[in-house]
Amino acid sequence: MLTILLLCLLVLVPASSFTCAASERELYAYRDSVKDGYNFLLYLPDGADTCRQELPLILFLHGKSLCGTDLMDVTRYGTLDAIRRGMPLDAVVIAPQTETVGWKADRLNRVVEFVVDKFPCDTNRFYVIGMSMGGWGTLKMVHQYPDKVAAALAMCGGYEDPSISGLPEVPLWIIHGFLDTVTHVSNSARLVKRLYDSGLGERLIYDQPACGHAELARVFYLPELYTWLFSHNLQDKMRPVNLGYTITEEKMNAAYSRLDPDKAVTLVLKKPPFVPSRRKVVEDPLPPITSWAELPSLLDWNNDFIHRVLKGNKNS
Repeated sequence: MLTILLLCLLVLVPASSFTCAASERELYAYRDSVKDGYNFLLYLPDGADTCRQELPLILFLHGKSLCGTDLMDVTRYGTLDAIRRGMPLDAVVIAPQTETVGWKADRLNRVVEFVVDKFPCDTNRFYVIGMSMGGWGTLKMVHQYPDKVAAALAMCGGYEDPSISGLPEVPLWIIHGFLDTVTHVSNSARLVKRLYDSGLGERLIYDQPACGHAELARVFYLPELYTWLFSHNLQDKMRPVNLGYTITEEKMNAAYSRLDPDKAVTLVLKKPPFVPSRRKVVEDPLPPITSWAELPSLLDWNNDFIHRVLKGNKNS
């Protein structure tokens, strides 16, 4: 009799009552949306599309292994994967993908400008982070756009440009494992030496943990990274680097287990919605009409005055 009652309960109670499904979060996939830019994924926190408050903006740059045309590959590690695993992050995240090896700063900047134009992003809190090839790309962005980047993290990358201009202006955290056999630590160490030898290392943090190449990806899953980023703002006087956050071997080893599984989400790929520009275009004022002779004909459809008057009536 007890067995029959249990069977009845299993039939009557929905299966969802026995499982706790992860909440869904949308990822917008932008393909061929930015001329001379990159295809990219865009993550928005809940309510960001209607939020009046501007949010921090993070640009995540992947390494060579994620190059290609499948945008979901960009979620295999890094900031989007950290969100999926339970990292609470109240920020807009751009995760571009390149088909070819190497990042170009001007193309990345076009993507950033596209997102800023459409979504509530605080341009004083724009951050760039990347690993391996993405570490090289991060340093390129800092070099070319120091007036835009509030802080940056470059992991197991390098820097080859003969000029280091821009790099000393930005709070910069460089991390490179000295056991790295994929990208030798000397690639980062050379840049660090150039900055210090030039007396320009006051905004630089440099760490050499005892780990290899792939293990360094654990940094993306540490809340300390994002706390450090968000502690910087372009409006900070003299733009000092915050030295108050450290990443220990213990934290690295527990990076995944420290994430709260109850906050894990399912990232669902969606086509981006139509979003109008947030920037208002201010037109020059209409010239004054001082006489009947200056009034254009209503049949002159190409006249700027007539066009703008009709446009104004249509919008009213």
